[in-house]
Amino acid sequence: MPYGLPRGAESQHLPLRVQALLAQQRETWPQLRNALADLQNVQTKPHQLGAARWLTQFNPARIVSTSAKVDAATIAARPCFLCADNLPVEEMALAFGDDYAILCNPFPVLPQHLVIAHRQHTPQSIEQHLGALLDVTKALGEEFFTLYNGPRCGASAPDHLHFQACRYDDLPFFAHLAEWEIEPLDEADDYVSYTLPDYPFRVLIAESDDRAALMKWFARATTTLAEVTHVEDEPLINLIAAIDEDCWIVALFARSRHRPACYFAEGDAQLLVSPAALDLGGVAVVPHAEHFARLDARPLQSIISEVTLSDAQFRQWIKTLEQ
Repeated sequence: MPYGLPRGAESQHLPLRVQALLAQQRETWPQLRNALADLQNVQTKPHQLGAARWLTQFNPARIVSTSAKVDAATIAARPCFLCADNLPVEEMALAFGDDYAILCNPFPVLPQHLVIAHRQHTPQSIEQHLGALLDVTKALGEEFFTLYNGPRCGASAPDHLHFQACRYDDLPFFAHLAEWEIEPLDEADDYVSYTLPDYPFRVLIAESDDRAALMKWFARATTTLAEVTHVEDEPLINLIAAIDEDCWIVALFARSRHRPACYFAEGDAQLLVSPAALDLGGVAVVPHAEHFARLDARPLQSIISEVTLSDAQFRQWIKTLEQ
């Protein structure tokens, strides 16, 4: 079965088409309608991680993603839930170009939570597909941000290439980006890169209105990260992107591991938190009520620090990148 809706208008009208898709799916797809209703009632708690504002969200429906087994045997044994033939009959999509389909996430973390899935069953990898992410970011406009979770960094479908998108104003990271002083790292003719000294862990950010320059910067950033972290394939990363007028903003979160030790612990030591891009951007999802009650700023900071690069690793990465 092909993905649902026809291609329709050109991509510059995508925000209006997305709103139409969301309205149509709420009306005709009971699973999504119920999920969005439940999302209005999820519990959240504010936290202060140094100078940063964070939210934890008790969202039982996200147990599907948080507890997802992503080992090769499990992936091979289950049908891919992003392939068109396996979608619920009610689920429809918007075409984006010839290669991607935009769908509504039936397990939303934020109210307008989209999945942008490749039409072919191809592995999750950003190396050859950053251009597509930048294109859909620009087409969605300033009201949305997009994200990419690496295959070992929170992607619950590491066998099927996909991005996600949510409303820009719903992620605390962007408020901090507007408020805080930056630490410049590199300024070329066609891009600037910097970090945020006051963020609770290190993040590398680049801005440019030049698509090719940004892709070249990103390729070098990920290549040097792979060298520093001693991996032969895609380094462990999460990525968040947004558009400001004609300028892209790309935030690259480098990882040291997939899940923290407390994820695998037993009894009272367990906290079932599996950080991905949204968690690193200020909305940490917790699917169990008792774990949500116990998770405060200190263990949250510890979890994030455990799965991201240390200061020493980050400095080594930047030094290598600037050579």
